[in-house]
Amino acid sequence: MKILVINPNSDEHTDQIMKRKAEEIAAGAYEVDVKHVTATPKLVGGAYDDFLAAPEMVEFVQNGEEYDAFITACHGDPNLDLLKKVTKKPVVGIAQASMKVASMMGNTFAVVSPSLNSYSGKAALARKYHCNELFAGCKIAKSNETEDILEAAREAKRDWNVDCIVLGCANYVLADKPVEKELGIPVIDGLACALFMAAGLVKYKAYKEQ
Repeated sequence: MKILVINPNSDEHTDQIMKRKAEEIAAGAYEVDVKHVTATPKLVGGAYDDFLAAPEMVEFVQNGEEYDAFITACHGDPNLDLLKKVTKKPVVGIAQASMKVASMMGNTFAVVSPSLNSYSGKAALARKYHCNELFAGCKIAKSNETEDILEAAREAKRDWNVDCIVLGCANYVLADKPVEKELGIPVIDGLACALFMAAGLVKYKAYKEQ
């Protein structure tokens, strides 16, 4: 099995940390490649950036015959619905995966995000994925450093008494374990969730075709 993680941001550093996390999750059971879009900023910030990313993302999928599944690795799930239209293979978004897993692990969740501008987008995604009744809100991390992510997560737990935290940025992928250890509640990374789901969907499809 081979899965392609598509980074809609043009930041190679994000590629590197996602590759590290993906290899940890796959643990040799399948291969994972990470590719980034070149026509976007280092941090995708809205609908226009999603538009800029679309052609390359579609090209990755349409020309990705060697891959069994694809992951949209930005917590806004840019162009997720579009990519699902251009392939019959599984396509999973990290926001969708993390929110769905959060809905199974508790009655409420909060998202830690890098920007106030992303708040309305997270709320819209929670509605789209039928998780809006569980979505308590967003807290903003001052940086991508684990200490700042932890501080924002602590605020969410204190202010809203949430059952779990969703990490709302691909740059946070390595923070789930250390933040969870300090916080004492589930902390959910979307890339990990998306990889589990994508691999499971590939195996399920193969099972049905036997």
